[in-house]
Amino acid sequence: MQPLAMLSEKLRLLRGEARRWVRPWYIAYAILGALASGLEVILLPAAVARGGGTPGQIGLVVAMMNVGVLASPFWGMLAERLRLHLAVFFAGFILAGLGFLGFALGVGEVVWISGALLIGLGIGAANTVAGLFVVAFMPPEEWNRRISWMQTFNATGQICGLLIAGMFLPRHGMLIAAALVLPAFYFGSRGLPAGVRRRAPLTAVSTVATRSRGFDLPGQVVALVQAFLSRFTVFLLGWFIIVVATSSLYALYPVLMDKLFGISVAAGATLYAVAASLRVPLYGVAGALTTRFGPARIFTVGIASRLVAFSGLSLVAFLHPPFGVAIVCLLVVLSEGVWALMVVSSINLAGSLTTIGQGAGMGLYNAMAALASASGALLGGTIAGHFGYASVCICAAGGSAIALLCIGTLALQAPSPPRLDRRVEAVG
Repeated sequence: MQPLAMLSEKLRLLRGEARRWVRPWYIAYAILGALASGLEVILLPAAVARGGGTPGQIGLVVAMMNVGVLASPFWGMLAERLRLHLAVFFAGFILAGLGFLGFALGVGEVVWISGALLIGLGIGAANTVAGLFVVAFMPPEEWNRRISWMQTFNATGQICGLLIAGMFLPRHGMLIAAALVLPAFYFGSRGLPAGVRRRAPLTAVSTVATRSRGFDLPGQVVALVQAFLSRFTVFLLGWFIIVVATSSLYALYPVLMDKLFGISVAAGATLYAVAASLRVPLYGVAGALTTRFGPARIFTVGIASRLVAFSGLSLVAFLHPPFGVAIVCLLVVLSEGVWALMVVSSINLAGSLTTIGQGAGMGLYNAMAALASASGALLGGTIAGHFGYASVCICAAGGSAIALLCIGTLALQAPSPPRLDRRVEAVG
């Protein structure tokens, strides 16, 4: 077959796969990626610094954003119990938009903290419900494909957000971020799964309200005990540890690249953007592999790959081998590339292993990531201050090894995935 004919056939297959798995609301999820992983990452510290804030205030603002994300389990339970999925999804964008607007129009610690908290609350709400649109309304055999396409859109949005943040001053970037809520509303209500728009019956709402007033403490305690004595706990522990390990290094990424490996801040940022771009097409591969081998095994492979990457960075930092910069670049690409495997498989595990309901389970998954990110940043800064930047690479590698032990036990206990219809396996 001629190259042009082969390319045409591949494009035809891709269009068919997109028609089957992609929905218009994924564009809203891409906008969420731009807000949460692109614009927020760059603009929040830049806005505080430009407004005369101290490094301590920058850290406080970033921490408050993560505190807001910790409310994710509440959003998940609210959406699930009252069937307010769409309302919570849109409320998340509204809260985030108000937070960005506050940064654009005001200055001062109170404004920064309030805005960061609103952004965190909004990101947690929208991100939690986006996961529920799949794991609560779609058959499990379709989760991996749909999650992989979702994350492809999200990662594309992240890259666009990073580019926008680099092109505009913090104030103008914040206004653009706030304005993105409008197209998110437009696309976020289209192509949703059947049943999302259905409201809870009045009797169900009344029952939930009654339980809330009386606070069913015994039931809550039993649910929590069951959760902490399950495989779901093992997963959350491994998830928390690997995010702490990763955050401890990436929170210091620009400075660490410069101090340890002689890669300037600008070159390090370019490397990060290139690595994130290369990750985009891997989400489809991640979905196919997760379907074939099971989420626990693929998540284990992702953690093991990050262990290799962080261990390699540690060796380069201490041994200074020839072509060290080239090796570092390859290791950063490896670390970023396997995130596609990790995020697809981890969302699947959060939805399938939860013992406290999918809404609360998905919310707890997001909340643990937020808590781990804040903890990892604090840990990395403390270790670097006392023992040097090279020790941060060792810390990240050690944390990855511990996470590998946790998730590895799930992979060993996981049953072999069932053989699916080959038409499903062929789509990614």
